[in-house]
Amino acid sequence: MIVDNRFVCSRSLAQQQVSKLASKETNDCVVRAFMCALDIPYDQAHEWVKEKLFRRDRQGTMMHAFGGLIIGKVKNGYKIDLVGAHPSYQGRYNKASSSLNSIQRPMLINPKYKKPTGYTLKSFMENNPTGRFVLIVQGHAVAVINGVLYGNQNEKYEGLYRSVWFAIECK
Repeated sequence: MIVDNRFVCSRSLAQQQVSKLASKETNDCVVRAFMCALDIPYDQAHEWVKEKLFRRDRQGTMMHAFGGLIIGKVKNGYKIDLVGAHPSYQGRYNKASSSLNSIQRPMLINPKYKKPTGYTLKSFMENNPTGRFVLIVQGHAVAVINGVLYGNQNEKYEGLYRSVWFAIECK
């Protein structure tokens, strides 16, 4: 479990804004993650993800397929960079230039282990106490800002041991 000062429910944060869109949306974890990491309103994040990552309303975002399109771009004064990928993603290659797999990237290796081992959500937070990150985990996206997790309410209690597949930094 994460202590209260290290967790913020991103859905509540989105719905606190005066946004009819936020209350109607589902499968919008990527929108909420970028809303938090880029420090922009929900509606602006929704439009940006829809335009840049080809998201459809009330459907998930295929970050592994289209995430490469935003790497190196600047939004709200933050440059979006790919920090790295889980060691199991090394060697995978997708010819589509829009894919996160098509980008040369370093491995996300947890220095705590001798063998190349990736981070869990919890270990990434512990090893990166400062910075603004969007983390892609299995079927989900969260934001970590200065060591604070912005995600779904249940992630305060569970899901901390999911592997981080891709880490994107907004600096």
